[in-house]
Amino acid sequence: MSGSTSPSGSQTTTTTTTTITTVTSTEPSQERFPEPSWTRTLKQFGFFITGAGFLAASVAVSRRSVIRRQLESVPKFYSSNRSPVKFDSVDRSQMAAQALGLATLNVMSFGVMLLGGLSWGFDISSVEELQARSRKVMRGRSVHVSPEDEAEMEAMVADLMGRLGMRKPAGQEDASQEKDAQKKD
Repeated sequence: MSGSTSPSGSQTTTTTTTTITTVTSTEPSQERFPEPSWTRTLKQFGFFITGAGFLAASVAVSRRSVIRRQLESVPKFYSSNRSPVKFDSVDRSQMAAQALGLATLNVMSFGVMLLGGLSWGFDISSVEELQARSRKVMRGRSVHVSPEDEAEMEAMVADLMGRLGMRKPAGQEDASQEKDAQKKD
């Protein structure tokens, strides 16, 4: 909105309306890559570098904590070294909780670095790409087992079970007898 004053002293108001349209694409995200390949690679590698940075920071924090605990265990100059330091259950619980927190921090930062490295190595830039590739792999393979291979496997398992002194389940004996009868016909 903008206002102006006319020569007669009255105020005139002008209104401007802007229409914004959003265009959505129905194409799958794995078929169109709007970013160049070097930008894509830098994005993936950046995730790996971020994970490496988190790992370095968490190792530094853990190292500092361990050094602080070691320095706390050294007795003061003016204290007697004849009586050992006694830990109560509160100190032990606190130390265990701190160790668990530091270990969790280290593992999570390693996980971020691993995920970044895998996404860079397998050229995956988003969750949609990972889902599309997983679906493609899962739907693309169909397992066909020939009846000869199946019969050979059953014979091997039956032989192994016989050597181990195990009995075949009742349902399998009936099924193998039916298959033998079908083969003879």
